Amino acid sequence: MDEKVRNERALFKFSLIAPVINETISGPISDYFASICTKPYQIPGGDFKELSPNTLRRWLSEYRRFGLEGLKRKPRNDKGSPRVLTAEITQAIKELKSIYPHKTATTIYSELLAGGFLGSPPVSMATVQRFLQKYDWKSEPDIERKRFEFEFANDCWQTDVLIGPYLLIAGKKKCTYLIGFLDDASRLCIHGEFFFEENAISLHTVLKKAILKRGIPKRVFTDNGKIFNSLQLRLICASLGIVLSHARPYSPSSKGKIERMFRTVRMQFLNCLDLTGLNSLAELNTRFQNYAESCYNLKPHSSLNGLSPMERYLKDKSCFRFVSSKELLEQIFLHEITRRVNNDATIVLFKKVYEVPQHLIGQLVTVRFDPDDLTKVFLKTGEPPVLVPVYPVQMIDNSKIVRKQNQKREIDFATLYGGTPK
Repeated sequence: MDEKVRNERALFKFSLIAPVINETISGPISDYFASICTKPYQIPGGDFKELSPNTLRRWLSEYRRFGLEGLKRKPRNDKGSPRVLTAEITQAIKELKSIYPHKTATTIYSELLAGGFLGSPPVSMATVQRFLQKYDWKSEPDIERKRFEFEFANDCWQTDVLIGPYLLIAGKKKCTYLIGFLDDASRLCIHGEFFFEENAISLHTVLKKAILKRGIPKRVFTDNGKIFNSLQLRLICASLGIVLSHARPYSPSSKGKIERMFRTVRMQFLNCLDLTGLNSLAELNTRFQNYAESCYNLKPHSSLNGLSPMERYLKDKSCFRFVSSKELLEQIFLHEITRRVNNDATIVLFKKVYEVPQHLIGQLVTVRFDPDDLTKVFLKTGEPPVLVPVYPVQMIDNSKIVRKQNQKREIDFATLYGGTPK
């Protein structure tokens, strides 16, 4: 706001409170302010606005304390940071409050801040508190929720992460995480596996094994966790024709089926698991696979009219779609990154040095790789693109190779003395 508009607004405010200052009104000040607030006013530099008696009292107090300068709008100290809640932020607040109505404003603010829902820079806690205090929660209609089920197996897979047991590895306790996929129509545990890391690479490993075992789903339904929002996962799903869908933020009931599966896994498997002598992740996964395939998937399910998940799943086997080859699936799951080739014809990936063709020195190249197998990576070159394997540099072997520019030509003595070349 420029200085001219600030002055005009100050004079406008003064014009409304001047009769009180000059003591030219008859009757109580409250009656005068009430009469002033019966109609909207054109604010200089703004739109028509209705005033309140409290606003006029504040202007009167500011004038009596600071004179006309007190009526001039002060520049914001937090200029550039948001003070108004956006639609996305208010929606996140409403959803979290509706699911957990007893949570305090401080708890709600902390959870939204940790989830990155409050913008950048984030709105203040006071702003969120004012919204929670003023919002009429009774007038807001509830979010429409309906129990759903997809018609056929492999129409939709749900996925989520469950915190597993702690394993004693090399004298240290390490937490495990179960990443699982569940078929929506049949409640079949498609595949699940424990990891020490809850990251995108672990998720991709489970998804790849699930597709090899059960085929390609039409849709994958996830929450809004970081590992489910990676660019790589979206590329993988798009390459396989899979629609990647995310539940509404703070809406765990949307994925009720896999939440129920995890509850069953915890009661029937984790609570009965004897951790004595369990010293490796591989052994834990072996035990879980035995439970999932021989118990969970074969036991009649209450929501399937007496059928087991496997029986219900196999009813739709004629509709299943599989990947044409394991090699193609491996290529689809390769991660992609860009690197510039160094002057010694090498690239660096995860602290490993790979040797590439000499003619690529100084160029940007697209590298595709399997995070679980870095014994080789691939350069994506040509049109249509092809994958060219490259391997870690063998520096000792390279020390024994004579460079082209240092190779000496054999002397032809016959030519040297004017004879006929051989």
